[in-house]
Amino acid sequence: MEHANRRYSEEEVTQIVRHALSRGGVKDTISHDELVEIARSSGISGGKLEAAIENMETEGVFEASKVEWLQRHRGEFFRHLTSYCIINGFLLFVNLTTSRGYLWVIWPMMGWGIGLAFHFVDTFFVSETKLDRGARRLLKQRRRRQERIESRDFLRRES
Repeated sequence: MEHANRRYSEEEVTQIVRHALSRGGVKDTISHDELVEIARSSGISGGKLEAAIENMETEGVFEASKVEWLQRHRGEFFRHLTSYCIINGFLLFVNLTTSRGYLWVIWPMMGWGIGLAFHFVDTFFVSETKLDRGARRLLKQRRRRQERIESRDFLRRES
């Protein structure tokens, strides 16, 4: 066969396997045992394969945490914006019904608006460093919560 001596890059291997899996009549997933067999026939040790799987799963959890942190951060901004609109709408109503000659409401609107503008920038123009830090913090909180639950369950079983 003419391809017997050809070497393939990592990207080419990925594309070839994806293409082969997506062809009609072939299932689109492989079992863990099949993956181990493919790795073994490619000269990859079981330990390296397991480490790669663990690393991929960890990266997936971290990426999901980044998305969740960003969604939470955006939710906080929209709650802040909602508060701004409700409170300042009320203040505008009070201003217009009590002292029409002077629009004093502009001052709290501007002051709070500056803070809201900073919050907007902080929410929609997040640096990768801040996103990573937020995701790590979220994972740490989850880990602590899980540890508390496990210790509580352990204490209940012991008593």
